[in-house]
Amino acid sequence: MNAFQGRHEPILLDAPPASAPTQVDTRDEPRVVTEGWWYAHGEIRNGPCSSKQIDELLRAGNIDSNTLVWREGRLTWKPVREVPELTGPGQPARQADADVGFLQSVRQGEKPTSLIWWITAFILAVALAWFAIEFHLPEKASMAYAAGVAFGALLIPAVGVGIASLWGEGPSRSKTLKVFVGCAAVLLVTSSFNTLLERGYAQRWLNYSNLTAEEFSAQAIRCMRIGDVKCQEENLRDFIRLRPADAAAAGQLGVLLNRRGRHDEAIVQFRRALELGAGTYDLFAYMADSYEKRGELPQAIEWSYKALSVVPTLVDVRRKLASLLVRSQRPYEALSLLQGYDNQLEARGLQAYFVAQRISIETSIGQTAGDKSVERNAIRLPVFGGHYFAPVSIALDRPRPFMVDTGASVTSLSERVLRDSKAEYKVLDPAVRMTTADGRRIFAKSIVVAAIKVGPFELKNVPAITCAECISLLGQASLSKFDMQTVRAQGLDFLLLAPR
Repeated sequence: MNAFQGRHEPILLDAPPASAPTQVDTRDEPRVVTEGWWYAHGEIRNGPCSSKQIDELLRAGNIDSNTLVWREGRLTWKPVREVPELTGPGQPARQADADVGFLQSVRQGEKPTSLIWWITAFILAVALAWFAIEFHLPEKASMAYAAGVAFGALLIPAVGVGIASLWGEGPSRSKTLKVFVGCAAVLLVTSSFNTLLERGYAQRWLNYSNLTAEEFSAQAIRCMRIGDVKCQEENLRDFIRLRPADAAAAGQLGVLLNRRGRHDEAIVQFRRALELGAGTYDLFAYMADSYEKRGELPQAIEWSYKALSVVPTLVDVRRKLASLLVRSQRPYEALSLLQGYDNQLEARGLQAYFVAQRISIETSIGQTAGDKSVERNAIRLPVFGGHYFAPVSIALDRPRPFMVDTGASVTSLSERVLRDSKAEYKVLDPAVRMTTADGRRIFAKSIVVAAIKVGPFELKNVPAITCAECISLLGQASLSKFDMQTVRAQGLDFLLLAPR
């Protein structure tokens, strides 16, 4: 440091600025003045110094732009930045002196950052983003979701940089870069180590030939729990390689391939599972879904019915099957499929489940009429709960579920249904004694309804009975207009009605 300790101090002709009241000696004593600049360090004055020496002190950081200076002929002490002789055009620019607070000390201590640090930071950032996308991104995720995952992977090093900036002399480019590199490296190493162990990649790479079928199966289960379908598929395939006769594993692989959208491969595995003796409702349901995704609707309908034959209460399968039937120009069969289920719910005092879908199908019925409908010659009614339900429309009313009852002589319906339909009818006998299913004897009206429709087929002058407690039954007088045939397909019984 180029500093000069003089034996004499300048006379303090004026008090220092209020911003730095403690930087000069306030003792009012006469002094001998020597030519040159004086600068203050607390209560100690140093000098005299030339302008060049003051500049060297500034460059070395021993004083700054806020240091108070004075020379003979001046009335007061002033900061260096306010003295034109020391900061004028002839003096070099000092960006650090223009700053205040921690920014000044940061700039004074700033050093150029090596290019190797920038390259390392870039490589680690790319590696972190790739690792997150490769191992933690769900399949078929959108680009926006992938960008969010990549950004989240870089968030932890960024938080580390923010925390590190709270200590020391404040943030600097070099410090920020080094902290980011350190955090990213630690995060990448720990994440990689955890992933290699948790997902079994380390064992597959180091000890693949010695792994047993049970170990592959256990690892497939662990991968399933953490949602890594790729890892799960690899371990299932290795299990099947060691246990080719395991039907359940083939079915599980087929389900996994279905979820990954690889339906051709899924169907191959499903068929293999069936050949090995597997037969579960979920296998049938997923097989139907794969056939549907391939556009093979007949096979999708067949396997959906098989799933329902095992578990009739699969509402999701029933809903999808009804949609498949509508797409195959069989809306009345779809209605029967849903009406049978809802009728059983309502009989137990529960709310119908498929009301909205039934309304949608009823709306679409007019669009499938004519030669395009495959039901123009016959309709097929699937069994549910041991009964067949036919969609019957009275006058302009919507189709309602009527239970097919070959033991009933005539069709029956409630007075509310008759009233809501606004159908034309005439009364034959206002007081007919009849016995209900639970053995009670009640009175009903014998009527003739002008017209009803069973599915797409219209019947004229239909004899029926109506009462307040009558349930909707399609009796023998109406069924005699059809050729009826019971068939079994896909594990279910169906009733075919074809008009004579």
